Formats: sequence, structure tokens, C-alpha cells
Amino acid sequence: MKFKNPTFVAVALCVALAMLTIPQTVQAQQIWTAVAGAQSKDMGKQAIAFLPNEMWIHAGDSINWTSASGDIHTVSFFVAGQKYADFTVGCPGFSPSGVSFNGLACVSAPPLIAGQSFAVKFPVTGNFKVICLVHPHMTGVIHVLAKNAALPHDQAFYNKQATEQQHSLLADTDSDKEHQGHGDMDDDSLSMHVIAGKNSVTAGTGEMASTAAGFQSLSVVRFLNGTIKIHAGDTVEWTNKDPALPHTVTFGVEPAHPGPPSGNVSFDADGAGHATLHFVGDSAHSGIFGASPEDQAGVPQSPPGYTVFRITFTHPGTYDYICALHDNLGMVGKVIVLP
Repeated sequence: MKFKNPTFVAVALCVALAMLTIPQTVQAQQIWTAVAGAQSKDMGKQAIAFLPNEMWIHAGDSINWTSASGDIHTVSFFVAGQKYADFTVGCPGFSPSGVSFNGLACVSAPPLIAGQSFAVKFPVTGNFKVICLVHPHMTGVIHVLAKNAALPHDQAFYNKQATEQQHSLLADTDSDKEHQGHGDMDDDSLSMHVIAGKNSVTAGTGEMASTAAGFQSLSVVRFLNGTIKIHAGDTVEWTNKDPALPHTVTFGVEPAHPGPPSGNVSFDADGAGHATLHFVGDSAHSGIFGASPEDQAGVPQSPPGYTVFRITFTHPGTYDYICALHDNLGMVGKVIVLP
């Protein structure tokens, strides 16, 4: 057999070697996908969760999170020991999608709305906690292994797990028990269920769940019994029964900063906020109210939760109100005051 041209052999060898290395390069730079949040069709139920909230990847890989919720979320990674910041501040500041996180400097997406995505690359090995600054209980873990390590799961597994976790949260029936007995009302239409207690409204409800990697929750972002009829001189009481998600009760002008209550709110002896409205168009704002955060060792004790808000109505009329945090999701209500 005639000996082949040495140049041809060298080129062929280079091509063969390149072909052998392509799969390894692709594997080392895989882009994984995950979801931040989920919701029911009418947005009344919100899954406050990273789906899934635990993943194993290789160093050099990236994960691209896409928001699937009308509620906002961040995808944030802080360095060990760093204090949480308000979601409007970031870590501080916000990072561009595709940023690298090596555990030495924090990175954070800006608040993401439905359909927006944020990718993070992980160049070094380690176990990193992912958090949402809007919902501090919404957490997960990313395990970054060496490039030659075997991974326990593939993308198909994570897709299936995310779907199962989403369904488990949104289909949870325990939080609907107090709303049973309403005939053929659609399961997603939770705005106007009658609850026990005259002149009372539940301002959201929910449940906490957990996996080995962190916490998830279901939140029903509706005023249950949200349209109520009373008489002039009566008082309506709103109670936030969600263990994780705060809300507001806002009549009239929506404040630029929803945190503090309006100036006409005082506090009753039992800690409930209380305002009086005299005419349609008057304003009153509860401020953000909800359960007290969980106490932790070495951290000053949290004050008691502010979970109840009351308004006394002195004159007849129809008074519309919203949750200033979640009205875009349909959390609205109405008080009809009769003579």
C-alpha cells in the first residue's frame, strides 16, 4: 500500500481529536433551565418557589431561570454571611443575565416579571444557596461538581420534577378547606367565598412546604369574601392568614411606598390597625401586614406579626379597595355600605 501524504495524516488526526473533544466541551458548558414561580390560570394561586429548587451541575455550566408568575421574583446568590437586602436594593445593585457567581461576590437579578429570564454561570465547585429577595422564604440549592464528576440527574428529570412540584403546590386543597360548600364555583375563583365571622374578610391565605433544599409555599392572593355588605357604622376586619406572603388593604389613593400605613391609621389594644372612612373616595392604607418572620438563634427577636386591619364605615356607599402589592393578580374587593 502506498504511504499517505504526512500532511494529510496530520490534518486527519487533528480533525479526529477535535471531534472527540466536542462532546466534552458541550458537557462542560451546558445551559440548564429552571423556573421561578408558577400560578393558576386566574393568577389567584401563586406557587412561591424555585422549580425545581435543587439541581446538580458541572463547574462551567449555567442555569437559566424563567419567571412563570405574575408575581415578581429575583434569582439571587449572596456570599456566606451576607445580610439580606430589600428586593429594591439588590445585593446591592443588580447583575446582567449571564453573570458568573463564584461565591466571592453576590449576584442578583432585578425583579423578574412573567416571561423574563436570568442566567447565572457557575465557574467553580461548591454548594450555593439561591434566594428570592421578594420572598425570603423562597430558597433552593445549586450543587456545582467537578467537570469529570457524574451527575445524578439530567434536564428531563428536572423538567419532570418542576412540573410535579408546581402541580403539588397549586393543586393543594388544604388551604381551600374553609371555602368548601360553594357548589360549582371554579376552584381558581377564590375572590368571594363566605367565611365564618360577620363583617370579616380573609386577606389571603397559604401554606408552607419544604424540600431537602429549602422552602416553597402556596399563596392564595385573593380577598376571600372580598365583596361584603354592611351597614353604616359597622366595622370590617381583614385578617392575613398567609404564613409567608404580606398584603395590604388600600382604599382610595395608592401610596407610592406601600410599606407604612397611612396617617389616619391608629392601632387598637390588640395590635390591629384601625381607620375610619366617612365618604366614598376617602383614603386609608393598612401598610404591609402579615405574619412575623421566623426567629433565629443569634438574631434579635422579631416583633409580633401585624396581621389584622379594621375599618369603620360611617356613611353609605360602595367602597372599592385593593391589595397594593397584588392587585395586578386580581386581589381586589368591595365594601357595600347600606344605610
